[in-house]
Amino acid sequence: MSKKENQVRDAGPRLHFDNEVARCIRQHARAHMKTEVCGVLIGENLNGAIEVRASIEASNAAQAGTHVTFTQDAWESIYRVKDEIYPDDRIVGWYHSHPGFGVFLSEHDTFIQRNFFSSPDQVAWVYDPHTDEEGCFGWIDGEIHRIPAYTILDNNGDGAERTPKNSEASRPDPDDDPPTKYSDQSREKKPARWLQWTVYALSYLSVLFLGFMVAYLLFPRLIAIPVDPVTGEPLLHLRQPSAISASPPTTSQPENPPSADKQRRTK
Repeated sequence: MSKKENQVRDAGPRLHFDNEVARCIRQHARAHMKTEVCGVLIGENLNGAIEVRASIEASNAAQAGTHVTFTQDAWESIYRVKDEIYPDDRIVGWYHSHPGFGVFLSEHDTFIQRNFFSSPDQVAWVYDPHTDEEGCFGWIDGEIHRIPAYTILDNNGDGAERTPKNSEASRPDPDDDPPTKYSDQSREKKPARWLQWTVYALSYLSVLFLGFMVAYLLFPRLIAIPVDPVTGEPLLHLRQPSAISASPPTTSQPENPPSADKQRRTK
């Protein structure tokens, strides 16, 4: 065996990684900054080189913060997508994220590599979304080692990084704790606490007022009248005002005034 062949053997398998695949893996990991995510790598072994051309997310994988596991549902989803979109390719490895942990293979990761990706041309891609560090591990002489060199192919032709770092990294993970800090823009849009309480109080008062008005209009009003406990007759009488005559009062005068002769005789 020549010296050049020994160097290639020590360096591990040749790996050609598509730039678009790397972008999708970064985007998937940056959407979950506190939990690990995983998926599989799709491609083929072409002339002794591992060609990674696509990736499939394991959407139903079991996430447990510091490690991730391929479940039966995850495998069914992966093979359903593979058979539909990549029927002529094969699974050439897997990827997973290490949010804030760095790039390495833990004991759990090594177990997955040995039991599910044991073929000599299957690799493990690791990406840390906190530091943007990434690396690849593969089989070298029957053992798992980090591949010191690999090629990322720029099929876009411009070398641009199209992963939306800021927007994806800031998107909250459903399993994460609520954020404790907000940007200045979010603080400006959030209404003041006193204004919220004022709106709540006015809403409750409006409902109460509306309820009183409905009760006043729909239900009969009762008048309490005290009753004599002995006779049973009411103690208060509601008097109606007497009708006032519209004709003016007349002055009474004698029907037959005394005559003048009678008045003289009287004198």
